[in-house]
Amino acid sequence: MGKLFERKVTGSGRLGEWIRSGIVGLLLFSVVASSIAGAGTALFCTMIVAWALFPLLVGTRDALDTGCVFMLVSLGVVVVVGLARHGTGALLP
Repeated sequence: MGKLFERKVTGSGRLGEWIRSGIVGLLLFSVVASSIAGAGTALFCTMIVAWALFPLLVGTRDALDTGCVFMLVSLGVVVVVGLARHGTGALLP
């Protein structure tokens, strides 16, 4: 069972991993920047671009899992930025 999930990474595979990580890092940076700026349209566009890129970055088989994790992290960013801006009173009705 252990060999089923093993993946060998060679020299050219490492560069691909760096590029994929860099793209995801830029997407997360865009989420943080647009949340801080209060730009809802930019945040929405970042989400659309992320969902469009995930099948290319991780494959169609893992795109849904990756997208859901990305959305959870993005939601956490939005909540933390909202708390930093408005304080804990923003959570109470």
